Amino acid sequence: MNKFFFSDETHGVKEVQSLAELEILIQSSEQPDKINIWLFNSTEWVSYQAFRRQYPKNMQKDIPVMFTGHSSISGRQPAISKKKGIRRMLYFIGAAVCIFLVFNFTKIDWEKAEPISMIASRPANVLPMDMDSIIKEIEYSRGQQIDRNSKVNLRLRNTWPDRIQLQLKADQEKSNAESRFFNFIVSIDNTTGYNIDHAIVRLSVWKNKKISHMDTLRFENILYNKLSKRGLDVRYKGDSIAVSFESINAKAFNFCYASSVKNISGNVNDRWFCRN
Repeated sequence: MNKFFFSDETHGVKEVQSLAELEILIQSSEQPDKINIWLFNSTEWVSYQAFRRQYPKNMQKDIPVMFTGHSSISGRQPAISKKKGIRRMLYFIGAAVCIFLVFNFTKIDWEKAEPISMIASRPANVLPMDMDSIIKEIEYSRGQQIDRNSKVNLRLRNTWPDRIQLQLKADQEKSNAESRFFNFIVSIDNTTGYNIDHAIVRLSVWKNKKISHMDTLRFENILYNKLSKRGLDVRYKGDSIAVSFESINAKAFNFCYASSVKNISGNVNDRWFCRN
């Protein structure tokens, strides 16, 4: 059985359990140009035009339409037209009843669960470091002390997970098989004392111990004295969800982080130093 989400920006998002039910919603919409449909075997919303390319209009033959035409001679409708109209009306009513019964017997029962609130884990490629020992070692090898500003920036680059906190909040509902997540709020708390130019955040949905879907959000000009927040108007289904930084860039203290590498600078004592 096909499942879909339907929205025409009028009555919110509706979940339907069959193509027939979806076609009825499409026909009843007053704004076809604003229709968006989520195909459950895909990972994105598609427009009405894109949906029609996959499900052409001629597939609607099985969807009954209420007979509203009037054809008369001398003010009276021919008997044969009346019979056709009655048959169409009965067919429509029968189909509507069938759809109602199928929907009620096959719909998933969702129950409200505790909202999610999580802080991103420390990235595996950012190891805890004893900065006092590293600074002493650098000063000893150079034969001179590091200036105060360089020490501060060095500490920030190598202890950034303690100073740049990433948090995810979302509402949650559960069924017997899975959970669904919605009303996402992603926030970054920057306590470095410097503005961060931009950061890319990755949202991962897990199902059966595998990532089933990923989304990214880009944050710009993240202030050090104000929480940065972004909302995400989507719904995901799965077993769990996780959030992490994909990259961060802050020119103020020559900092570049990327989750895909172990060392940007080539220096094990200052892995995330960059001049870009």
